[in-house]
Amino acid sequence: MPRGKINNTQATSLTAMVEAPDGADARCSSQDGVVAELTSIRALLEQVVQDMMAVKGGIESLKEAVNSLGARVDKTETRISRLEDEEAKASSISKNLKIQNQRLQEKVTALEGFSRRQNIRISGIREGTEGRNLEDCAKNLLSEALDIEMGDWYEIDRIHRVGPAPPMPTADSRPRHIIVRFLRHKAKMSVLAAARKKKQIVWKGMRVCFFQDYAQEVQEKRKKFDEVRRLLQQHNIGYSLRFPAVMTFSVDNQISRSLKTAHAAPREGSVEQIN
Repeated sequence: MPRGKINNTQATSLTAMVEAPDGADARCSSQDGVVAELTSIRALLEQVVQDMMAVKGGIESLKEAVNSLGARVDKTETRISRLEDEEAKASSISKNLKIQNQRLQEKVTALEGFSRRQNIRISGIREGTEGRNLEDCAKNLLSEALDIEMGDWYEIDRIHRVGPAPPMPTADSRPRHIIVRFLRHKAKMSVLAAARKKKQIVWKGMRVCFFQDYAQEVQEKRKKFDEVRRLLQQHNIGYSLRFPAVMTFSVDNQISRSLKTAHAAPREGSVEQIN
């Protein structure tokens, strides 16, 4: 082969020899990229591991909190159950105490009524009518208005007006009631019987009424019949109000009816319906 001439095979070999360093550089660059990617992935994995550890720690803390909350709930339920039992006992005790209190109140009312069994209550006597001697005034009233011959049988034990005296009583002011306590119970019953016979009593221009002196609780119960009494009187129907507060009346002497305080609030026309 002549000098100075290069064939194709030689040219290819020379090209390969020239280009060989650039190929090695390319392979090195590719490997560096892979290493960088792997390093980044490893850093991400480490971060994920750290995050997972933090989540795991949080879950453990949450489990502890839930367990603690469960224990507190159990204690609370136990306390609530105990409180409910105590409340049931207290409710039972309160119910029994109410029953006992009601019974004691009834006994007190009965005792108070017994202590008043010799008393009568007089209304309608103007303030100042008695002057300085209320007892003499009461005796004159019984003698003149009820035709009772006063003597030892009608001996008065005590007498007084109810409540404090008004500072400036006038003719229109409502006078205080007078309580008269007789020494004998039969004397009191005799006075009330005489008053019932008279029905309307007028003494010295004053309309006077005589009542049995009841305890305050009984008076309040009987006062609820005021409207019923007014309606019965308007229709000329006889009635009686028995102790402590039971009204009995009859229509044409044939029909007998009884009312207790719970029903002592009739409407207009209710008496006509009875007829």
